[in-house]
Amino acid sequence: MRVLLLALVAATAAAQPSVVVREAFPGLRFTRPVAVQMHVAPFEQARYYVVEQGSGTDASRILTFAWNETTPTVFLDLSDRVEAGGEAGLLGLAFHPDYDTNGRVFVYYTAPVASPEGGVRVLESRLSEFARSATDGLQADPASEHVLLRVDQPSTNHNGGTVRFGPDGYLYLGLGDGGGNGDPYGNGQDLTTLLGAILRLDVDDVPEGQTYGIPPGNPFANADGQQRPEIYAYGFRNPFKFSVSLEGLWVGDVGNERYEEVDRVEAGGNYGWGKVEGPACYPTVGSCDLSAYAPPVLWYEHPLVNDRPQSRSVTGGYVFTGFDTNLSRHYLYGDFSTGEMWAYDVENGGTPTLLFDRVATGGGAPQRIGIASIDDGQWSVLVTDYFSGTIYELFPGATALEAPPEATLAVSLAGANPFRTRTALAVRARGPVRLTLVDALGREVALLWDGPAPDRVDVDGARLAPGVYTVVARGSGGRASLRIVRLP
Repeated sequence: MRVLLLALVAATAAAQPSVVVREAFPGLRFTRPVAVQMHVAPFEQARYYVVEQGSGTDASRILTFAWNETTPTVFLDLSDRVEAGGEAGLLGLAFHPDYDTNGRVFVYYTAPVASPEGGVRVLESRLSEFARSATDGLQADPASEHVLLRVDQPSTNHNGGTVRFGPDGYLYLGLGDGGGNGDPYGNGQDLTTLLGAILRLDVDDVPEGQTYGIPPGNPFANADGQQRPEIYAYGFRNPFKFSVSLEGLWVGDVGNERYEEVDRVEAGGNYGWGKVEGPACYPTVGSCDLSAYAPPVLWYEHPLVNDRPQSRSVTGGYVFTGFDTNLSRHYLYGDFSTGEMWAYDVENGGTPTLLFDRVATGGGAPQRIGIASIDDGQWSVLVTDYFSGTIYELFPGATALEAPPEATLAVSLAGANPFRTRTALAVRARGPVRLTLVDALGREVALLWDGPAPDRVDVDGARLAPGVYTVVARGSGGRASLRIVRLP
């Protein structure tokens, strides 16, 4: 496979992460891709799902393919109901944790609706559930749509876009402030609207007559007044991309005048917009009490070009835990406008490492890419380029000019995490592999596999005490590790 060389790799110190990037699927190009997800079904090869945002002329659809397929299959086409263009369109996808058995999939998009005054169409954001097709397991049934949530959008931008299931089994959704410059609608600090917030919903325990339930741990679930109980945290301008996992809820919030920021979000947290942007009071606000708002973990300032701020837009990523390398326990994030990508050490802090600011394609001059998503490919990091439609694959632990070894060893989840009774692991390797389970004290407590590389290894929770464990895989391709949690 042709390697795409990094034009800039920060690897001056041994402790700093370094990466190699190559095309993940040579020959495949997508139209306005905004997300890619990997799903591993039991006893089946991994499949990838790419979300195409759409536009006035391009379809809004989700495509699926296996790594060795050259022609994607249309998993779901929503062009007949999506209003796409600018920041609007088909934006988010989440598979239910039990998708393999229940076939439930959740999609977030913007749709046109008739204005109450008649005539002019306006937009609404929709969170909808679809069912897997009864006749084709590689498709969702577009006629099965069940709309769970509708939110009126006063403008066409700041729609958020990410929808994710957390390790707690609840569904998280990010909504922007409704658009405009400087939060003109005042939604960022308004708890009576869902705009400008991260929502947490229960789609399994749903009261009669409702489309979703409210998790009892939501901070405003039992509040007096008009606060919306769906809100998990608020004070966001446009949380276009976020991740939620055992490593926490990390949100990339797109800035306005001066700063881009990344927040590590806690329940009930107020992240300041439109009083605060990044580490400072928003200019039109004047003075403010910064201590009243949760500060960002990371921020960077818009550079000046001819004394004017250069447009930039943070793309949130996730905390990388998939390999035992110097990239482990780093939060990966990028910038849509400049094509830069960084790694931040979540345990030790410090200055983020610039991984790259452009990639060389086909031996030509290095080109900036529009980073629209940074997703967990389980065996690697998947980065979408919105403009070229290319999906890149990032491998940690290599140096510049070095290709990832063909015998790369990786282990990923093929079941629930956390789990109680059983879970499963997917293995990517060539040659013999030994998988062991190590407890929090560093003791080897179980031998999971020792032999020719398997596609799948089951983990029996009945033989384990509740706690945090590390799966350690060793083979000719190196060493890999993965954290799993056994619940009581």
